Amino acid sequence: MLRLDIGSGDNPHEGFTGVDLYSDAEGIIKAPMNALPFPDESVDEIYSSHALEHIGKYEVVPTLREWWRVMKWEAPLTIEVPDLVWVCKNWLRRLTNDWHMDAIFGDQSTPGQYHKTGFTRAIMYGYLEEAGFENREVFSAVVWSHEQDCLVFTLTK
Repeated sequence: MLRLDIGSGDNPHEGFTGVDLYSDAEGIIKAPMNALPFPDESVDEIYSSHALEHIGKYEVVPTLREWWRVMKWEAPLTIEVPDLVWVCKNWLRRLTNDWHMDAIFGDQSTPGQYHKTGFTRAIMYGYLEEAGFENREVFSAVVWSHEQDCLVFTLTK
């Protein structure tokens, strides 16, 4: 069974194989999230937490299409991203350049730690539909993770 944690960093989700372009950790597949080294319909599940915000907005749909390509039919997909509305409101209450700004733009400590886009429910639904996940029931929730409100989307191919 092949379960991928895309954007895993050095520590993939338990039971998943990590895929991260910026990790040199043993066992992590070093590949961009929009060019996965797997055949069509070969992946049983994809989990991605706090990764999609690290690519540009025009890369999101091609990346989701790539995930669609490698996923088996009925394979589950879980995506967690920061809630753009929450991070903006949070920053506006503080007007600082510390972690509260980092929640919007990434901490920028290494090349992979830049946030290049943001997500709301409506924005993500649009990207998913454009990428081929139309006609799929998408469940979304708000969870507290990474010290912020985050949106979690769960669906199947």
